[in-house]
Amino acid sequence: EYDFIIVGAGSAGSVLANRLTEISDWNILLIEAGGPELMMMNIPMLAPMLQFTSANWRYYSEPSKNACMGLKGGRCPLPRGKVMGGSSVLNFMVYARGDARDYDGWAAMGNKGWAWKDVYPYFLKSEDLLIKDNWVQPERHGHGGYLSVDTAPYKTPLVHAFVKAGTELGYKISDYNSGDISGFSFVQSTTKNGSRMSTSQAFLHPIRKRKNLNVVKYGMVTKIIMDKDRAVGVEYIKNNRRHTIRAAKEVIVSGGAINSPQLLMLSGIGPRDHLQSLGIKVVKDLPVGYNLMDHPVIGYVIYTVDKPVSAYEELVTDAKTMDDYFRHRKGILTVTGGLEGVAFVDVFKPAGTKSFPNLEIQFCTSSPLSMPVVNANFGISDEIYNKIYKMDGKKVYSYLMFMTVMHPKSRGRITLKSTDPFAKPRIDIGFFNHPDDVKILVKGVEFAKNISSTRAFAEFNPKLYDKPIPQCARHGRNTNAYWECHAKHLTVTNYHQCGTVKMGPAGDRTAVVDPKLRVHGIKGLRVIDASIMPMISSANTNAPVIMIAEKGADMIKKDWNRI
Repeated sequence: EYDFIIVGAGSAGSVLANRLTEISDWNILLIEAGGPELMMMNIPMLAPMLQFTSANWRYYSEPSKNACMGLKGGRCPLPRGKVMGGSSVLNFMVYARGDARDYDGWAAMGNKGWAWKDVYPYFLKSEDLLIKDNWVQPERHGHGGYLSVDTAPYKTPLVHAFVKAGTELGYKISDYNSGDISGFSFVQSTTKNGSRMSTSQAFLHPIRKRKNLNVVKYGMVTKIIMDKDRAVGVEYIKNNRRHTIRAAKEVIVSGGAINSPQLLMLSGIGPRDHLQSLGIKVVKDLPVGYNLMDHPVIGYVIYTVDKPVSAYEELVTDAKTMDDYFRHRKGILTVTGGLEGVAFVDVFKPAGTKSFPNLEIQFCTSSPLSMPVVNANFGISDEIYNKIYKMDGKKVYSYLMFMTVMHPKSRGRITLKSTDPFAKPRIDIGFFNHPDDVKILVKGVEFAKNISSTRAFAEFNPKLYDKPIPQCARHGRNTNAYWECHAKHLTVTNYHQCGTVKMGPAGDRTAVVDPKLRVHGIKGLRVIDASIMPMISSANTNAPVIMIAEKGADMIKKDWNRI
């Protein structure tokens, strides 16, 4: 028997295991469905390749009439980490807290203790800022925490042009982690010395010798064991053998926005009608699986340039490039998945207006034209790829702008396909269910044109690759109607699924957990991960998940009078 059982050693579970084992007389069991990280997973530029390893759960969205229509089977690939460190091992390493207004919004929804002033200290607690450049405000960052926050030592001329273009258009160069997200910047990333810093490396590796932490790898938790309205343990399967483990104090579910709702529903906690339709005994009727959010992206907004200033396949696989990285941790392989710059803007208001940005632009120093291998990431259909994006070995220099809706109004839902815990759940991602979301992306394409037309980019002679995909050609070339159609066909996830075990106060009928992350009406059970977000944050979600775990750990210690 253990005091606490943590299900999932991902971005939240790794942090929780570290913080709860600080109480030396608490015994903690951490159960992870995947295995250890591999060395190649630490090379930042290789991030797009990691989805093709066993470290990915390989989820796909359900076909939809609104999105992902130009992808294989009409499904968006939704990679999730099945490995020690979870999705912090697969992601593009962007460290972005979001905006103060995000968390003040959470508090306004009745989540006392989750305003910016409450969560900000927990961002600082984890962090060890290594960036010395003047575009960050060191006083707004943490120093000496477990999690290194750095920037790639290598920067292409293109990203310098991108940031300069922002100032030319009237935007500030900003530290987007200061509480105000607006402006242009280089990427701050969870890296150290040119290598990935996953939550496993940051929070678990340094505490390997703690005697009160036990870790089970390759263990698939199939059920939370209930005694009336109390969670008392879990059942997991490893090597085809079933194990039952008891928790004296609490079970903590940190499986992420897809696995956590699946496990709750398999254990009888979820929407009554849905569970009964599968013959699952209802323990507690709660809206589990609803409120699924993600940041939808319009894919394949590509510009070609006439100089070899971007990343391309021959350069990335070149012997000198490899040597540069392995000997000195320098060069283009230190760039986080090719993602070098970010901007947060309001596409409907002029620069300098005090408003809440609604679009994130992620500037990638390459594209599927230059690195054909990344086409597989997006799951593009063979028909569109062969007709429009296949370069047949021709060397192309290019960059890509990922336009992302920051405050999507669309919502999806996760449901069970069966009572088999090894069957993947049904994921209705919900992209563009609300028409306003796609309008922001269409406006974003226009904004990308403005960026590429600045003096900062002039020396590279950028040209929009506007060969229309066949399904949208009827709308003409480069029209708003074309780009709306393009967005609905070449939709990409930003890997930010969240919200499916929503946090809210006792009177909120859409909530599953309370502001202390305890499941409503169930004793001894918390959910601590991205699924509790009541509203998606205004940027990449990894840093907020780490903060949620830091805050959750303190809530647990306080409830058990250990703080």
